[in-house]
Amino acid sequence: MTRAGWIGGAIGLAAAFMLLAPQPDHDDLVRQIVSRGLAKEASARGPLFDNLLGGGGTFSLDAPPLLQGPFRAALNVFNADLDTPIVEVPAGEAPLTLHMQLREREGRISITGGFAAGLAVVQGVLPARWSLLAPLAAIVVALAFRRTVLALYTGVFVGAVWLRLEGGASFPYSLAAGAWDVPTRFLWHEVTDGFRIELISFTFALIAMVGVMIRGAGVQGFVEWLLRFASTARSTLAVSFGMGLSIFFDDYSNCLIVGNTMRPLTDRLRVSREKLAYIVDSTAAPVAGISMFSTWVVFEVSTYSAQLPAAGITESPYAVFLQTLPFRFYCLFSLAFVALNILTRRDFGPMRRAEERAVATGELVRRGGTPLISSRMTGIEPFPGQVPRARDALLPIGIVVAVTLFEIFRGGGGFEILDRDAGSLLTVEGITGVLFKGGGAGPLVTAASCGWIVAAFLAGSRVVRVALVSGVAAVLLLGSPLAAAASAVPAKAVAAALFAGTAAVTGALLTRRGVTTDRPFLPWAEIASASIASVRALLFAIVILFGAWMIGSVCEQARTAEYLVALTSGVVTPVALPVLLFGAACLVSFATGTSWGTMALLLPNVVALAAAVGAEHAIGSFGMVTVCIGAVLEGSIFGDHCSPISDTTVLASVSTASDHMDHVRTQAPYALSVAAIAVFAGYLPTLVFYDTWSFPLAFGTALLAGLALLYGLGRRIPDPDPT
Repeated sequence: MTRAGWIGGAIGLAAAFMLLAPQPDHDDLVRQIVSRGLAKEASARGPLFDNLLGGGGTFSLDAPPLLQGPFRAALNVFNADLDTPIVEVPAGEAPLTLHMQLREREGRISITGGFAAGLAVVQGVLPARWSLLAPLAAIVVALAFRRTVLALYTGVFVGAVWLRLEGGASFPYSLAAGAWDVPTRFLWHEVTDGFRIELISFTFALIAMVGVMIRGAGVQGFVEWLLRFASTARSTLAVSFGMGLSIFFDDYSNCLIVGNTMRPLTDRLRVSREKLAYIVDSTAAPVAGISMFSTWVVFEVSTYSAQLPAAGITESPYAVFLQTLPFRFYCLFSLAFVALNILTRRDFGPMRRAEERAVATGELVRRGGTPLISSRMTGIEPFPGQVPRARDALLPIGIVVAVTLFEIFRGGGGFEILDRDAGSLLTVEGITGVLFKGGGAGPLVTAASCGWIVAAFLAGSRVVRVALVSGVAAVLLLGSPLAAAASAVPAKAVAAALFAGTAAVTGALLTRRGVTTDRPFLPWAEIASASIASVRALLFAIVILFGAWMIGSVCEQARTAEYLVALTSGVVTPVALPVLLFGAACLVSFATGTSWGTMALLLPNVVALAAAVGAEHAIGSFGMVTVCIGAVLEGSIFGDHCSPISDTTVLASVSTASDHMDHVRTQAPYALSVAAIAVFAGYLPTLVFYDTWSFPLAFGTALLAGLALLYGLGRRIPDPDPT
């Protein structure tokens, strides 16, 4: 079939899906819109909840059934910051009665509620099937044309036009207004978002550090050291996999550190960039998602903890999380499949063709492919005369990891807890709470900046070192109480002296071409050049990353996720429920590109449903809740793992300098295979044979299924010629 035929077929299938998509469950749609609106009202301490503070800590509720569950979940959010939680009591036993009403008209719903003092209003719009249009357009264009930027911004534009049409505008006006909204509404929102800026800063700082390490021959020294353990393609991929498992605390750090570190070695051994991207991507989110000591854990727990008491579950939310681990089939099977793939050195589908191309021709990227890091980065060579030293790469990487953990611990209040109650840090709740509160992109920015400073210090001349030490000392002094501690010298004078000294040293550095020294060094111009070249090489990737964030924002405003969830809520038998939830989470996360958003959307509605359905099955309510929570968490990570609009999927392509759509295309068959194994070796047998089926049986069956796929469909990839 010609490309035109493929494109026409893809468009036809997408149009058929849009037109033939069934009507979702109405009550489920309303419940989701209500839940989201009330949760926002609670977190913002809106009047609907703030008025509860006047009731002496108790109130009675008069509301329709559709409002009661979402309101109680939102009340838990509101109570989180209160010393004395507000409690609902039976009617007539409290000084305040909260009256709530739900109104619906032409697809728009409003919630009114309050006391005698007046009414507060929460509004929402029920999504239609056209809410699928933006992600569907992006995925179809991406797969048909293999143009990631075109696909993402087409999806954003289509979604912006639809949102205008939904608001009642005419079609010609919506086209013009949608085009205007892309830069002024959606792009501006992402550019001004603090977390996005910090994440971009982290990426720039880390990639600049890698550029300095390459120019200073540190990466070459590290590669030569690794050759003792990774002399073949198999052992090199095994080392990559091991590094991915060791950086378990954050998926962003995992992607960028492992990919950038291992790429020079895999390039030398003719491992395709697609294969390295798969190893990196299939390790980052899965290992962070199941690790008890990662920045993910508290968020995962927080999405369902408020609903446990209403379902009659008195166990700690963290204890529930631990009991979901045997049902985290997708993550566990993904990691196992990566290990089998490396050990057997067998591949199938597009990945096999990519590997055979790299081995036979040395083309690490498909001819015509566009790596997300340009040749400015991959073409950086060690500066003449530099001596390869592994420590010049190992120390900066170690500093990044150590400073990240330190900053997370500090930002999460770890030192305060040590002073107040050190023993609480030995509990799961204590350490994961610190990780969650201290998580985010801020610690990553600090860590990557420190890594760049260390890399420049190790590679640079004596003048470079003096300038770096002076600058760091100035920053530390100005940012600490020491700046104001000297009573004889005003703090501003100290700051001015430090700035002048640092400026003088830096000026001398910039005006001198060389410095007499007894060791090879990088002059400042080379350090700056390598850093700037590395950052410039990322500009194309940053365009894609912003496109992924923008289409995620479009999907949120179009309520795509709510529609998909309601679409799959019709079948609720005990055996089918975990499979249904896993499939729904996969679909939502793939379409929206966000695992955390999918968790936040699905899990608040899952606990009560699973408890009710589980009561009719021998597994029981608690057993069904743990299985279903695990299924939702796993399906959410599926999209984060392989969606073309997921930020971690983009970062995996960035760190390995792979063509993004080639990475998605080669990884998708493996991800879908593991998802199928998770269903047929994990969730279905667990419910059908609940009394005999256990995790060892599930894991063993998954290993056999993985081996059957690799040996049945795959072909062994030969080692490249030594020449």
